[in-house]
Amino acid sequence: MPEPAPPDVVLEALRKALPESRLHRIPRHPERRDILLAIFCLRMRRRYPYTESELNALLADAIADVNGDVDHVTWRRFLVDLGFVKRDRAGTRYFLNFPKIESTLSAASMASAETLIDRALSSVRVSGGSSSRLSARDR
Repeated sequence: MPEPAPPDVVLEALRKALPESRLHRIPRHPERRDILLAIFCLRMRRRYPYTESELNALLADAIADVNGDVDHVTWRRFLVDLGFVKRDRAGTRYFLNFPKIESTLSAASMASAETLIDRALSSVRVSGGSSSRLSARDR
């Protein structure tokens, strides 16, 4: 099992997942996808039984924060299918699977997730209608 991703790996994954400061699709690369899912899950409370509508609202907010084009239903399916969120037997309540988050993100990455998202979103400049990546010197 790979080590939890440190902040530099998380930042690079976010930059690749958010070209032009938008989330156009769910990343195909498993590590990048899992990092993004784990970051979305950091908004959830441990041991709290979320209803489907509560989880949908939480995901819609998270998607909006990264200028996402993918609907919350697709993200919810990935969260459940990949084990970031578990459902009760009746399928009516959702619970955060925090050990999955801990295996994906380092403690430092979890503590600085919002800052990392802001840095990834601001790593693209728009000038004259086209975008270009900042150089390492500008970061």
